[in-house]
Amino acid sequence: MIFDFYLIVAYVAAIILFLSTPGPVTILVMNSSIQNGFRAGLATITGTNLASILLMLASFLVVEGVFSVNNQALKWLALVGSLYIMYFSKKIITSKVLLLDNTTRKVSKKHFQNGFIIGISNPKDIIFFIAFLPTFFSITNNMYASMILLTAIWIVLDYLILSLYSVMFSKIVNEKKANLINKTSGYMLLGIAIYALYASMNSII
Repeated sequence: MIFDFYLIVAYVAAIILFLSTPGPVTILVMNSSIQNGFRAGLATITGTNLASILLMLASFLVVEGVFSVNNQALKWLALVGSLYIMYFSKKIITSKVLLLDNTTRKVSKKHFQNGFIIGISNPKDIIFFIAFLPTFFSITNNMYASMILLTAIWIVLDYLILSLYSVMFSKIVNEKKANLINKTSGYMLLGIAIYALYASMNSII
C-alpha cells in the first residue's frame, strides 16, 4: 500500500488548526468541564466525536456515489444548525455556574446528547467533513484504507485536543471566574452562530 506522507502531515495540521480555533464544539466542551468536571467534558467529547464520524461516513458515501448531496440542501442544513447553536448559546449565557466538588459533580447522558447534537448540526463541521475532507481521500492508493486511516487520525487528535481543553477548564475553582468564562463562551458561541446564519442566508438567497 502506498501512503502520501505529505498529505498525512497536511491532514494532521488541518485538524489541529480546526480544533484549536474556537468553535461551537470547543466552547461546549469548555462549558461542560467548568460546570461538571473532566468526566462531563469527556462525555461531551464522545458525543461530538460520534457526530464527526457520521459526517465522515456521509462524506465517504457521497464520494463513492452511494448517495448524492444537494448543495442547496447542505446550505439549508447549515442554516438550521446555526439557529440551533444560537438557541443553545442563549441557554449558556443565561445559566449560572455553581461550582461543585468532585463528589457532587454529575455526568449524565445529556452531556453526550448535547455534544452529539452540536456536533452534527455545527456548520463548521458540516463544511469541513462534507466539502473539505474528500481532499484527503488520496492519502493512500486505496479508498477504504484511506477512510479508515483518516477516521483513526481524527479520533485520536479529536480526543487528545478536546481533552486538553476539558482538563484545563475543569481545574477552575473560582466561581466568579467560572461564570465570567461561561458567559464569555456563550457570547462567543452566539457570535459564531450569527455569523454562520448570515453566511448561510447569503448563500441561499
